[in-house]
Amino acid sequence: MHPDHLPARSPGQRALALAVRVVEFPLLRLVWTVLLFGGATWLFVRLFPVLGRMPNSTLGGSFRRAALATLAAWAVVRLLEGKSLAAALGLWPARAPRGLARGFLLGAGLVTAAVAWVALAGDYQVTGRGDGSDLRSLADLFLLFTCVAVAEEVLARGVLLRLFEQALGTWAALGLSALLFGFGHLGNPEATVFSSVAIAVEGGILLGAAYVASRSLWLPIGMHIGWNFFEGPVLGARVSGNWVPSLVAARFTGSPWLTGGPFGPEAGIPVLVLGTGLGAAAMVVAVRHGQVFTPRWMTRLLARMHCPPAARALTAPAPPP
Repeated sequence: MHPDHLPARSPGQRALALAVRVVEFPLLRLVWTVLLFGGATWLFVRLFPVLGRMPNSTLGGSFRRAALATLAAWAVVRLLEGKSLAAALGLWPARAPRGLARGFLLGAGLVTAAVAWVALAGDYQVTGRGDGSDLRSLADLFLLFTCVAVAEEVLARGVLLRLFEQALGTWAALGLSALLFGFGHLGNPEATVFSSVAIAVEGGILLGAAYVASRSLWLPIGMHIGWNFFEGPVLGARVSGNWVPSLVAARFTGSPWLTGGPFGPEAGIPVLVLGTGLGAAAMVVAVRHGQVFTPRWMTRLLARMHCPPAARALTAPAPPP
């Protein structure tokens, strides 16, 4: 139908359309998700007080957090975007085995290489058998770190990065979500401002870049699991300041700049260098495959500033899911 023949909208219809646009604005969808997650957590604690008050460092507490984070993300995506969780976050079941396996190997390989760097400097020694070497302990720790990875990736990448990206573009979203992810660990045992910045750079940017490059949460979830599981239960290091049972008893000596000190390897130079390098490589892949998104308002601003075509070539034709 020709625009001249379209019926004019009443003031009420225009007001309703504006209200819908406001409610669906990405940054406000972030607010709704946070409120829903907080409300669901509050209700869960009231209904199931024993499980609800378990610390996040326990298997029960980490499972509760993962389930509530996924539920909140699903509800907001379904109600405000009309999408399934699989479509919005790239969580297609068929892509799970490959994405999780590739991510697990990357995460495990990165942290193993970092500890090998410390060992070559003479500052990592295995002193004996650890107190988590039985199969039951390893299985429980694997489940714990799986739940931790699901919760943190759904919230940090599936919610924060994705909605920041729709409003501000990929580069700004990557930086903001990484900072929030890093300083979200500031309350961990032995945490410092430096350890939080290190996690933001080596972990937040790396995992965010993995999501941007693959457009699926399976890859960063797998990387998160492999990283934590090998760092603590396999190699005997502290995981973000937390002690966990491990296969081997290990000792880190020498400069905290190399070993990470009491916080663990994540606050050390080897993990920082290797994680940052891998994150940069993932973003190169993302750019080459056209996965970097620039919002329309920024595209118009660049055009007004007479930005050269090479800069505008990074603009994706449509916003990411």
